[in-house]
Amino acid sequence: MIRRPPRSTLSSSSAASDVYKRQVSTQSTGDCERDMAHTVSADKSDEEYREYVDSPEDVANKISQLAELVQKHRGKVVVYTGAGISTGAGIPDFRSGLNSKTGMPAGKWCQNATSGQWDSKEKKEEEARQRRTTSCLQAIPTQSHMALVELQRQNVLLGLISQNCDGLHRRSGFAPDHLAELHGNTNLEYCGWCGKEYMRDFRASTGRRTQGRELRQKLWRAHSKLELINPRKGNHYTGRRCQCQDCPGYLFDSTIDFGDNLPTVHINRGFSLADQAGLCIVLGSRCSVSPACDMPISVGESGRDLVVVNLQKTSADKHACLRIGATIDEVMVPLMAALGIPIPEFALSRQIAVTRKDGAISVRGVDVDGTPNDLLWNLQARYGYNSDELLKGHVEFNQDASGNTANGTRPGDRARLLEWPWEKEDGRAGVEVASGARYCVSPDTLAVCDEVVVDCKTRGGVRNVGSRTGRDLEHVVLDEFEGKQCSAVWLMFRCHYREPPVRLAAPADGSETLYRIDYSPSAGTWGEPVVLSHDGPAPMETVSSSEPTRLLSISYAVFCLKKKKKKKNLRIYLLYKKI
Repeated sequence: MIRRPPRSTLSSSSAASDVYKRQVSTQSTGDCERDMAHTVSADKSDEEYREYVDSPEDVANKISQLAELVQKHRGKVVVYTGAGISTGAGIPDFRSGLNSKTGMPAGKWCQNATSGQWDSKEKKEEEARQRRTTSCLQAIPTQSHMALVELQRQNVLLGLISQNCDGLHRRSGFAPDHLAELHGNTNLEYCGWCGKEYMRDFRASTGRRTQGRELRQKLWRAHSKLELINPRKGNHYTGRRCQCQDCPGYLFDSTIDFGDNLPTVHINRGFSLADQAGLCIVLGSRCSVSPACDMPISVGESGRDLVVVNLQKTSADKHACLRIGATIDEVMVPLMAALGIPIPEFALSRQIAVTRKDGAISVRGVDVDGTPNDLLWNLQARYGYNSDELLKGHVEFNQDASGNTANGTRPGDRARLLEWPWEKEDGRAGVEVASGARYCVSPDTLAVCDEVVVDCKTRGGVRNVGSRTGRDLEHVVLDEFEGKQCSAVWLMFRCHYREPPVRLAAPADGSETLYRIDYSPSAGTWGEPVVLSHDGPAPMETVSSSEPTRLLSISYAVFCLKKKKKKKNLRIYLLYKKI
């Protein structure tokens, strides 16, 4: 374990970067799990697994006290989260025992240490609880996650320190520059050369076990001589490259393994937040892993206000002015009501740029800072085909497909697409491989093949384009095929929330439009596309004789920003969309 030296030895939080440099461990994942299992009791009835649950009356009284503290320290509140905040999203924690109030199965370290003692009844209960869990990619940020987003927006929260790797804080919309992710994020990869971060909607860390291993063998000897950003002995190549202009860098996943260096930027940000905090609130952490736990504990040790919300006892309890024994949602939801601040609903937000010029239409994902974002799974362009049915073609297993899976497929293998992922309850695609065997596969490991699929009845067709071109990761199609103009494009995503495709009108020639589209997992619907910027002619819908002629006016505006004598003229268009 890494221990923070006495605070008196650090003149400022920036000194932490020198203190926490460590050699990267070469332990395997299995070794790491065995080591962590040794940090919890091997006795399933041990006191450390006991949950101390406050009565509803006590919880209500303590929430009132917490609300007063939050008001008192407005702008100086720092929250420290552990795995407990995500149990409400269906992600199990690490250290809970059997029959936890969270409704989740026993924590991973507890399972590894005690499962040999479980009787048949306990095993059956654990199996039932396991069926309630969800993967990190499909988990929806909880009301507590969204409450933290709104508290930061309202300038109540100074910042957030998290030990979690599940990516829910970033996905919830929490401001990245106010977030310290101490142990990384399975969806986040970064450039080891320039430091640019890329938040993905797939598990970025998978690549290190596939193409990343090959890159380490080929490149690490030369790269190890460079001054890179936390390269961790080259064990974290993902197989992807940096999209920043003129940067030659390779991407590393950000997940921290046992013995890895901690990310300097995030560890420094965490200690800086702890130093500035007037109030620190621990949500769902036992505060037992250093150096992360030193951050909230240092607040209580210094005499500042520290509040702990956790079911089990924690190492921070003795330093806290208030402890609440409840689940995180049981505290955060009524706390927000007491503060008079509504909790926003989570929406999956996408930014898509659509351009038409030189006889081609290009579509690409864009991050909020303008960086190319690998959002799209496939682009389907329509040419004289006006049915609502999306035509299926073929897929190819990509770099993250492992040759050791049960279906025996390898990167480069092709399959026929039988079912779109949004058509299935589990969000996986149905495919048929060359042998005739059929499987359900995550879209993350599939690339849609670039090909034309023709409808035999209408002789119209579509072009599927799953490939991405250049540093901007553009999906590019011709604007005309066999004399037929492209009438619309359908955007398909990786469907972790079973989000259906989005239809956009074919852009006008010489135009470029940036859209934002939001998906509500609870409603299962996309909102109307919002145009963030537009240059050139407006897209106009056309209706062929084979289509219904009912039209619905959509009252959203396209703002065309054109500079003229350093002034911006706004032109507003009323667009129409077929239903």
